[in-house]
Amino acid sequence: AGDSNRQFVDDILQWTFQEKAVLRSTGHRHWLASTGARPDHYRINNDIVYEVDLAEYHDDAWHAYVADDVQFEAVMLDPYIRTTLNRSRAVAPESATYGGRIRLPDRYGTFTFRVNYKRLGLSNVDVKDTVGIWPLRHDEYPRFLVAAYPYYAGALVMVVGFLALCMAWLWSADEPSSAKKAKTD
Repeated sequence: AGDSNRQFVDDILQWTFQEKAVLRSTGHRHWLASTGARPDHYRINNDIVYEVDLAEYHDDAWHAYVADDVQFEAVMLDPYIRTTLNRSRAVAPESATYGGRIRLPDRYGTFTFRVNYKRLGLSNVDVKDTVGIWPLRHDEYPRFLVAAYPYYAGALVMVVGFLALCMAWLWSADEPSSAKKAKTD
């Protein structure tokens, strides 16, 4: 019983003084999936890649942290996107890289890209990055919308009808009435 109590006390002391079960983020990054560039701001519906590196401290050294429940959030007051990141290539042997391809929301504003990882028995990791998402410029929208074809057809029918009415009115000959002919004689 003495050895198990001793082991329990040692584990509690190591955890309390952050010598065991300590998580940290050694880096995070995001960029456009299409070009690989990191712009000052993103546009709505852009596809991006987000990566975060996590390490765990135990046995007096930093080691790669292995998990399958690391989540990314894009937050503007409320989370618009919450997705699980997959383990990918490691940047360094003492950390594990988690990443994913994410489509930004169809909403513009100032968003916080966040990995808020809290697990029982481990220290918390909270990684934040504030990013602006801008709307499309006026010349970046599609020229013709498929859903608006009935409206386009309605406008075209109105123009054709107006032109037909104008031609009928302009080229219709007024037949002189018999009263007008009698006055002129």
